[in-house]
Amino acid sequence: MRQWFILIFVSLFLMVQGCEKPADDNFKVIEKARKNFISGFYVDSEKGFERYLQDNPQGKYRLEAWNYLVKIDSEVRHDSERGASLLEAMYLEFGHKNDLAADLKGKLAEMYIRNGQYKLAVEALEKSLEFPDQSSEQLDSTRTLLAKTFRDLRNYDLAIYTYNDLADSTADPKIKAKALYEMAHTLTLIQAWERAESELNEIIQMEDVPENIHAKATFMLADIYEQKHDYKKAVELLKGIVQTYPNPQAVRYKLEYLKKLELSGGRAIKQFKDRNIRIKDTGRDQNDADGAI
Repeated sequence: MRQWFILIFVSLFLMVQGCEKPADDNFKVIEKARKNFISGFYVDSEKGFERYLQDNPQGKYRLEAWNYLVKIDSEVRHDSERGASLLEAMYLEFGHKNDLAADLKGKLAEMYIRNGQYKLAVEALEKSLEFPDQSSEQLDSTRTLLAKTFRDLRNYDLAIYTYNDLADSTADPKIKAKALYEMAHTLTLIQAWERAESELNEIIQMEDVPENIHAKATFMLADIYEQKHDYKKAVELLKGIVQTYPNPQAVRYKLEYLKKLELSGGRAIKQFKDRNIRIKDTGRDQNDADGAI
């Protein structure tokens, strides 16, 4: 159905070649469609932009009209499948322009992700990286989304490779720290503890690391030391992020838990085990109605 939709649009544009209306009329159509959109008359706005596209195969406002139509479908109607169809049609028209093609592929990938079409998203993102003359910020953003999409597909090897490539290629220390953190997180998903430990240690020793990334990397590294039964190191790490971790209560509770483990020589503490707390996510005790410790 989506492919038929694209073909219908393209056919209409070809049929009206050479039949453009006077410039004044064209501007009135696009201006009225804009005003209708701002006023919330989305159906009338949509009809206006579609009319402009049909009547003006070489019009200077075609890209704007397409973008408004995508916005109406994806943001107003929350119809991301139709939004993807429109972006595919846009790419057919503007894909030969390097300054537009990469951005269009990126937007198309985001729409595919909203639809749960992760493989199509990967194809669009990989194609986007092929276009020349992109800013470093745009390349970083595309690689970041590509790595995350690989991880969503549970293709952990490619996710790790892409995060590593991003960390090596970016000139932004914040992007590098974030990439290394996400790579370490992905490594823990396949239980590659030693390599994850190495990446996390690199992060906490880096300069210019955002405070929240430093704190989360430290918390994750403390988890790894806990797995290795090195409770002393885990406690030392956690003490340094009580004030900077996004959920300080989680750190305090974890510290209490690890200190008791350390004192008991690592023996199981039934009181803590039975409470079945998801410390990392919430820092709340699921058995206490108010979450108090």
